[in-house]
Formats: sequence, structure tokens, C-alpha cells
Amino acid sequence: MPPLIAGVTLAMRKWGEGFGGWIGGFPWVAGPISFFMALENGPDFISSTTPSALLGSIGTFFFALIYSVASAYLSWLPTVLISFAAYFVVALLSLEQSVSVPVALGLDVLVLTGILYVFPKPKKKAGFKKQPVYDIPLRMFVATLFVVVLTQAADFLGPTWSGILTPFPVMTSTLAVFTHAQQGSDAAARVLYGLLLTGYGFVSFLTGVSWLIPHFPIGVVYGILVITTILINGITLRLIRN
Repeated sequence: MPPLIAGVTLAMRKWGEGFGGWIGGFPWVAGPISFFMALENGPDFISSTTPSALLGSIGTFFFALIYSVASAYLSWLPTVLISFAAYFVVALLSLEQSVSVPVALGLDVLVLTGILYVFPKPKKKAGFKKQPVYDIPLRMFVATLFVVVLTQAADFLGPTWSGILTPFPVMTSTLAVFTHAQQGSDAAARVLYGLLLTGYGFVSFLTGVSWLIPHFPIGVVYGILVITTILINGITLRLIRN
């Protein structure tokens, strides 16, 4: 995780916030969390988390939308708290729902497409600002802390909450908060739009885990899904806003 957050941050600085957000939207966090849950708890457990994980992804999509809107009026702290609240509202609503994987997948695609359609367009391109020397190390620490807490929590939360928290916006919130605080709301919106573009690959990854892991070795499943996610996300690359 630390090298990944550093790499995404450097990509943002070199190729723009939109591309950095797109790179950050790959399942760098949810993928390892899902993988280690599968190793520790077994294929049946991780497969049973998929409907909840897909519903939880809807919360991540709303997190990005709410953050992009609120960041135009508020500083990073109230913005991220409001956005986390939106995520957990969706998560709590999802607790009472029992849906099949195809239904959850359909809901994800519908919500994601709608959010991308109404997502606010940044008004201006922010100029590059030199970042403090502690910027990347601090991002690495924050993201790693999130992953450790979420992975360990699976032991006592059970499959439903574990599934809901699998798509918790770790990378999304880390990139959004630091970009917002240092470069402003428009830059944060470009990051979040790039992240959302990879949502189709993300939900395909989660769905693939459910369908493949009962039949193939864990390592093979995740290897196949990494390649599939790259191919799907490649389709959205030209839609990036920089």
C-alpha cells in the first residue's frame, strides 16, 4: 500500500489530477483486503460478502459526488466528514437488503452511470504547487492505517459488514482530502471524476470474485481479475478530465 499511494501521488503531479484519480481508482485497496479475507476466512466467506460489497460500492460513488459538491463551499475536514456520513448512510440502508449478485451489479452500474452524468465539472485548472516534504509519507501512513484496520475488523464483523466495508473509500478519501487541502476543490473534483471512471472495472472485479472463487484457486482468480479490471478501465481512459 505505501508504494501504491506514493506512485499515484507522483502520477497526479506528472500527468494531472484526472489521470492520477483514474490510476488510484483501481482496486489497490479493496483487492488486497478481499484477497487476504479469502486467505484467512476461505472462499465461501469472501463469496458471501460480494452482494454487500457491491451495495457498499454505491456508498463510495456517493462519497465522491458529495465530496465534489461540498468541497466547493467547505474546507477538507467538514467535507470529508459529510462524505463519510453519506457512505455510511448507504451502508446502513444496505444492511437490511438481501439481493442477488446480478441485482446488486445492475444497481451499481445504474447509480455509477447516473453520478458520472451529473458530476460537477471543474471550473478551472489549478496551477502546480510545490508540496511539503512530508506529503507523500503522510499519505502513505493514512492509507496503510485504513487498510490494516479494515482487514483486522473482518474477524469480528462477519460477512455482511466485511462486504460493506470492502469498498470503503480509502484511496478515494486520501487522494481527495490531500488534493483538496493543497490545491483546491476543482483539483479534488478532477481526482474524484477519474476515480469514478474506474468504477465499472471495480464492480466487475467484485462480481468476478463471487463467480470465480468457488471454482478456481484463490491466486488464479485474483490474477484473472486484475487483467480483466485493467482491460475494462482502459476503455474509460479517454474520458479523463485534466
